[in-house]
Amino acid sequence: FECLDIGNILFVWYALALERKVLLVSSQYSILTVCAEILCSLLFPMQWSHLYIPILPRFLSPMLDAPMPYLCGISRDNLPYAVADINEETIVVDLDQNVITIGSHMPELPPIPYRRRAKLELALEANVGNVFWNARGLTKKKVAKIQRLGNESA
Repeated sequence: FECLDIGNILFVWYALALERKVLLVSSQYSILTVCAEILCSLLFPMQWSHLYIPILPRFLSPMLDAPMPYLCGISRDNLPYAVADINEETIVVDLDQNVITIGSHMPELPPIPYRRRAKLELALEANVGNVFWNARGLTKKKVAKIQRLGNESA
């Protein structure tokens, strides 16, 4: 919850629940492992039963073109060597920058029912909503201002 905001956490969780290909990217190996484990635990009571490699070594990067779902992590140093192998259906999650890139051929995810998504977002916001912003040294006032500016520009 320090690496991704609530919207991105929900998106990645939903993608994993729908058995999509997810690649985590970070400059820190420890973050890759912790985030991969947390994402797997968020699937409870379901269990991730597909390819799972929290830290993918460079020599295994061709596995990123696998025809089955996966949850893999790769260090930022190894990413340039793996770019050519990343499947076009892969969701790339940058844990250092809170950015999600969706592959050009990834099938569109069906929408989460509005009421359920809103309820889930409210529960997460109440319990862990400030963790992401606090990790960046932002107060509630600064966050509210940023969100207001973002809403005005949309």
